[in-house]
Amino acid sequence: MMKRFFFLAILFTGCSVFSPLQKGKVISLYHLIETEKFEDAKIAAEKMIEDEEASQWAATWMARGYLCQTAYKNGMDNNNSNLYALYPDQLYVAWDSYERALEIDPKERLKRQLAPKYVLLANDLQKLGMANLTDRKYSDALRAFEKAMEIEKIPFLDLQQDTVLLYNAALAAYESRKWPIAIRYFEKLHDAGYSQNATHLLFRSLMVQGDTTAAEDVLFEGIEAYDDHENLVILLARFLMDQSREQEAIAVIDRGIDENPVNALLFYNKGLVFQMSNNYQQAIEAYKMAVDLDPDYLMAYANIATCYYNIGVTYEENTLRLTNNRKVKEKRKKSEKAFESALIWLDATVAKKPEDIWIIERISQLYHQLGKPDKTRGLMLNME
Repeated sequence: MMKRFFFLAILFTGCSVFSPLQKGKVISLYHLIETEKFEDAKIAAEKMIEDEEASQWAATWMARGYLCQTAYKNGMDNNNSNLYALYPDQLYVAWDSYERALEIDPKERLKRQLAPKYVLLANDLQKLGMANLTDRKYSDALRAFEKAMEIEKIPFLDLQQDTVLLYNAALAAYESRKWPIAIRYFEKLHDAGYSQNATHLLFRSLMVQGDTTAAEDVLFEGIEAYDDHENLVILLARFLMDQSREQEAIAVIDRGIDENPVNALLFYNKGLVFQMSNNYQQAIEAYKMAVDLDPDYLMAYANIATCYYNIGVTYEENTLRLTNNRKVKEKRKKSEKAFESALIWLDATVAKKPEDIWIIERISQLYHQLGKPDKTRGLMLNME
């Protein structure tokens, strides 16, 4: 008991001078908290809050906040919802209580007493936010993270901004589709060079808001900021392709290849840009580079087959506009050769035993178009 009264004596040194009755009420409330009689402590605290005189004591509100925090921690440690939900929005009640205490008696000693409680409260709010994020309760997660960040900004705590907390808040805003908030937080992370992923999500958020100019700028800035920026290069190339800026997209990828010439993904995406522009031969060359670097890159195999097939179709279509039989035969020979190449690459893809259903469907469609239904049936049997 001597140790407990020593704690309480320190606790009240920053508050106004108490009458014996006042001190007795507050000490009794703390005694209920320390002995884990939380329901009784809540009844006592709320009576003091409702009392005209006691509600003007800073110690009343500080004790109520301490009750909320202590019961919450006890409840979480013991998986007891009666304790961690003693109050609705219990951690926020603790925050409100501490803020009220400061409003009534904003003395330096009171701030020193509240400082460690605020820090612990911020930690509990972060844990609450992470639990809500895991449970996909994104708005609730954002609320908890933002309150923790609000505590970070309290001047007398002198805390540095926690960038992990900021990222989690940005992610919660992104997932809850609160785009202006997500953009504001991701911009801070982007400016600080936090991570490629923060820059990527900032780009996505800006695109949803229709700010394509800022979105493009963000990708260029990210590519400059991060050494390992291949994903941003690919993202920028696809963005430029969507705007029919094929040559710029190729230039961006080529710069990435100059920096990292053994990255199969860059060559694959270069192939995609050429393929989407109907430049099939150049696409094939890029895909073959991807395959040379990564012999198991099945999408590259399938896309090479697709490009050869499309080349063959193009030759076939050209014969319809020709009247010279010799030229028609030449075109058809070229189309047959392209179709044969498509089959070779399809067979090579199958030999790799693909498991991706999208690749299998692509292969099946091409076999069917090339008049090889037996190969389609064989592919399906192999899958069984």
